[in-house]
Amino acid sequence: MCSSKRSVEIIDTSGGCGASFAVEIVSDQFEGKRLLERHRMVNTALAEEMKDIHALSIKKAVTPTQWQQQQESTNTPLTSQ
Repeated sequence: MCSSKRSVEIIDTSGGCGASFAVEIVSDQFEGKRLLERHRMVNTALAEEMKDIHALSIKKAVTPTQWQQQQESTNTPLTSQ
């Protein structure tokens, strides 16, 4: 999955044995793809590695635009009412 705009965060959730991971991926290759298609892309890209991994949790699979929107919405200060 080569892309000009991408970011990958990999978190070992196995306690150190390397058998369980959570990932957050930002890629412009996800543009126009549904969530299921995005997950399939990730699983295909990691097919060889998945032979040695017990569990993979794809926490985020978003486009750069979606990631930016999420960052802006989480950084918006709360207003008092």
